[in-house]
Amino acid sequence: MFKILFSSSMNMVLTIHFGDFVGAETVAAAKVVLADSRFTVKQKVLQDLRRVTSATLHDTDRAFVLQSSKVTKRFMDSKIALLYEAGNPVNQIHDERRARFSKAAALPNRLHTSSFSDAAEWLGVDEQDLNTFIEQNFDPSE
Repeated sequence: MFKILFSSSMNMVLTIHFGDFVGAETVAAAKVVLADSRFTVKQKVLQDLRRVTSATLHDTDRAFVLQSSKVTKRFMDSKIALLYEAGNPVNQIHDERRARFSKAAALPNRLHTSSFSDAAEWLGVDEQDLNTFIEQNFDPSE
């Protein structure tokens, strides 16, 4: 499951994944972002994976990678941070999915981190502002 948040003040789009990370969820989220008129290629992107509780390697085969690489081309110029929860066993699945995908469609402006501070710094936003924005706008029950 995921939720998309836009912050005009930070010039950022946040994709917050939570619960079960199902199939081609990253691509599904990317398609939602691209279809939203608020998205511009100048925006920074935070893909927050800290709340993911399970994931599999389903839908990470070559056909999926080739199909999804078409979607991610639109993010080539975007600065992207992937934020993980330190010690989460699901991170191994995310690492394998990312490795498979990056062979066909690497994105150059990406940071992979389990540090919220590092993600905020990489994206050029105030850590407290980012944290407050997430706390005020993310509700997994919506």
